[in-house]
Amino acid sequence: MTEVRAKPPEKSLNGLSVFRPWQCLHLCSNPVGDARKTKGLQIQPLFYYISQTEQSCEEIMNLDIALHKGSLEKPAIVFIHGLGMDKDIWVNPSTSRIFGGKLPLNIFLRERPPARDFGLHRNKPKKEIPEFSTGIHPKCIETLFNDLKLREYPVITWSQRKPSGPIDSVIAELEEIIKQAQKLTKAGIILIGHSRGGLIGRKYLFQKKESFVKGLITISSPHQGSSIAKLACYLKPLASFISPLFSNADKGTLSSSVKHVLDFLKSKTLKELLPKSSFLKSLRDGPQDWVCYISLGGTKPSLMSLYRWRWNSVSEEKSLRWFLNPEELFSIPEIFQKVIPDKFYPDEISEGKGDGLVSAESARIPWGNEHYTFSLNHAQMLFDKDVRDLLIKKINSCHT
Repeated sequence: MTEVRAKPPEKSLNGLSVFRPWQCLHLCSNPVGDARKTKGLQIQPLFYYISQTEQSCEEIMNLDIALHKGSLEKPAIVFIHGLGMDKDIWVNPSTSRIFGGKLPLNIFLRERPPARDFGLHRNKPKKEIPEFSTGIHPKCIETLFNDLKLREYPVITWSQRKPSGPIDSVIAELEEIIKQAQKLTKAGIILIGHSRGGLIGRKYLFQKKESFVKGLITISSPHQGSSIAKLACYLKPLASFISPLFSNADKGTLSSSVKHVLDFLKSKTLKELLPKSSFLKSLRDGPQDWVCYISLGGTKPSLMSLYRWRWNSVSEEKSLRWFLNPEELFSIPEIFQKVIPDKFYPDEISEGKGDGLVSAESARIPWGNEHYTFSLNHAQMLFDKDVRDLLIKKINSCHT
C-alpha cells in the first residue's frame, strides 16, 4: 500500500469541492464511483476541505462531502440521501448503486430497448448477442443539486458513514453538515431528503428545533412507513416462478440476485421503516412555525423490466430482413401479482397508489404546507425535469 502525503488544495473547478478521506490513505479509485468525471468536481486531500476557509478533517468527522459555495445571499441547500445510497445520487447519479452496491441506480431509469435491424440475409445472422437486456439507460441524468449549483445556490451533501445503518446514527453527521452549511449562507438552510433522507431531516428538526432551518422538502419519503419489507416472504416463491425463464447457466446469477434483495428486505434497517415501527412511534414531531414543509410522492410503481432478445424476419426483395426484438419477460414489482393475494397486495406497488417502494399517501407530510404527486417511480422522482423545475420555483420563493 502506497501512502500519499497531503498537499494544499488546488483551485476548485466551478467552485465545487469534494472531500474523500480514503484517497489520502492509498492509491485507489473512488469505491462509490469516479465523480471526477463530473463537471465541477475536484478531489481534495485528507487534511483539506474547502468551505469559506480551510478546516481540518477532525472538524468534519472525516465525512465524504461534496459542496458548492454559491452566493451568501441565498439559502444553503443540504441534500440527504436515502437508505443504502451515497452522495452520488445527487452529484453523479450515473455511478450511484443500490442494494449495498449490487445494482446500478440507473436500472430504475431504463426504457424498453428498440428493435435492432440486421439488414437483408437469406439466413438468420450469426451474431454473438446477449440473451437478456434490462433496457437502455439515459445518456444524461440531470440533478437538482446541479440545477441549484448553476443558479449559485450554496449546495452541500455527503455520503453517510452507515448508509444502511439506523436513522439515529446519521443525525450527528447531519448536524456537522449543517454547521458547514451555515458558513455558506446568510439566508438560512433548506433540507432536501429523498426516501429515508426525509425522515432523517424530520428527526433532526425534532431534536434540534433550529430556527435557521427554513424549509424541509421530502421526496418519496415514507412518513407513515413502508410495507415493502413484508415482501420478503414472497420473494422465494417468486424466484421459483421466474426460474424456468432462465437457462441453467443463468440460474446462478438469478439465485445470487434474489439473495441480495432478500437480505435487503430482511434487514433491521428496513424494518425500522415499517408502519408503526418503534422508530416512527418515537418520532413525535410536529410543525415548527418557521419551517416550510413540502412533500412529493410518486404513483408509478414499475421499477425495472427484464427483456429477452428474439429473432424475427420479414420477406423483402427476395430475401429476409432480420430483426432482434425485445420480449418482456417480467417487470418488477408487477410480477408480485403472481404470488401475492389481492387482499394483501400493498399500495406501495399498486398502479396509481405507489412509486414501487413508498405509497403516495405515506409520502405526504401529515402537517405539510404543500404536497405534490407525480406519475413517476421512486428513482425517477429525483431526476424528472418537472419535479426539478417545481422545486427550483419553491426554493426561489423561500427567499424572495
